[in-house]
Amino acid sequence: MTLIGGGIIMLVQPWTIDLYSYSFVTILIGTVGYVIVSHFPE
Repeated sequence: MTLIGGGIIMLVQPWTIDLYSYSFVTILIGTVGYVIVSHFPE
């Protein structure tokens, strides 16, 4: 969840285009990681 939140913050910040560019990759990695971890058995 932290990666997804960080990606959203990077997406909406107004200072640098580099953070904006990497935000999509960060959100994607966070989402895929969340889906994988949520399927682990308890």
